[in-house]
Amino acid sequence: TLQIFCKYLDKSRFDVFACGRLRGGVREQELKRLGIPVFVGPLDLDELVKQLDVDICHAYRSGHYDPGSLPAKRHGRPRIVETNVFQDYDPVENLLIDCHLFMSRFSRDRYLQKFPRVAGARYETLYNPIDFEEFPPREKDFNFTFGRCGRPDYQKWHEVYVNALPKILKNVPEARCILKGAPDEIADRIQTHAYNERVTLLPPSVEVAGFYQQLDVFAHAARVGETFGCVIAEAMANGLPVVTLSTPQRKKANAQVELVDDKITGLVCRSPWEYADAVIELLRNNELRMRVGRAGRDKALNEFEAGKLTRKLEELYRELMEQRQGETEVVADSEDLPVRNKSASGHALAFVPQAVTFLLRHPTKLGRLREQWREHQARLHSWQKS
Repeated sequence: TLQIFCKYLDKSRFDVFACGRLRGGVREQELKRLGIPVFVGPLDLDELVKQLDVDICHAYRSGHYDPGSLPAKRHGRPRIVETNVFQDYDPVENLLIDCHLFMSRFSRDRYLQKFPRVAGARYETLYNPIDFEEFPPREKDFNFTFGRCGRPDYQKWHEVYVNALPKILKNVPEARCILKGAPDEIADRIQTHAYNERVTLLPPSVEVAGFYQQLDVFAHAARVGETFGCVIAEAMANGLPVVTLSTPQRKKANAQVELVDDKITGLVCRSPWEYADAVIELLRNNELRMRVGRAGRDKALNEFEAGKLTRKLEELYRELMEQRQGETEVVADSEDLPVRNKSASGHALAFVPQAVTFLLRHPTKLGRLREQWREHQARLHSWQKS
């Protein structure tokens, strides 16, 4: 997501930098190839922000307090945008954040149901972008192939996948399965069965366009659900019908059912017992498979296309820069906020009881937060002196 937004941001309006505060990764070279200056840590974000004279710092993080992940502010600068990946909550530096971005309506709604809002801050949904330049439309012969890709993290792969394989392969004798990036826990279980080379395991990689072109059906399921589901959106961009598993259980994410409209852009299974039958139906029903595949690509173009979403992000940046320090006009659902139109100190005082309530409900966090708060105060004092 960071890489695609960096690529599409209007360079005539924005000087764009990318920072891996703690370390680099597989995206580092991709960003450099796009001509984006990349700074890789470990580094001091405050010093980098001062050195580059940054106006907007857009941080991607889980949402919880992480010392050093947000820069200190001086006279309201830099504006801080946080993409909150896991709807976690930061009771220490929450007041620094000008805009909380969530990658699905599900994520935004869950956060606002659980945690207090702050007057003057924005709470917005911005889907993760899909770069359609990576996925040009191509004709493909149907060959009964289903599969999925993902990072090799056991939480991102549901055991329903392994359990459904025997039934799918038995009922569709022509079927083949390709899995890219399956973790060892999944790969080991698959390799204990003699599937006669009908299941192919591929290592993870950045390049996935060729992988999607091999599939006829994208079969997705994650143990913890999805806060968005980039692989789902990419599959839809490739015209693939998607089978996914709903995970409405407490603490699990369920944005996959926001992306996949049941019987429109794919099939949503409400129970693991439906999963194998859904994949079989799409492999056997040519009309259904083609119809939902086309609808999925149309939805991806309308809602996830990188250029459209980058323009929305640019407009958000512009509004934040034009907003005067302490303004509250842009608060989302501001009529619900008891702290509306108060001074900055009033905002903070009104926020204290809500933060205390949160901490009392999560006593295991208190010891860690005390240490983190001391580190934060020392870092802030050092920055102000310099």
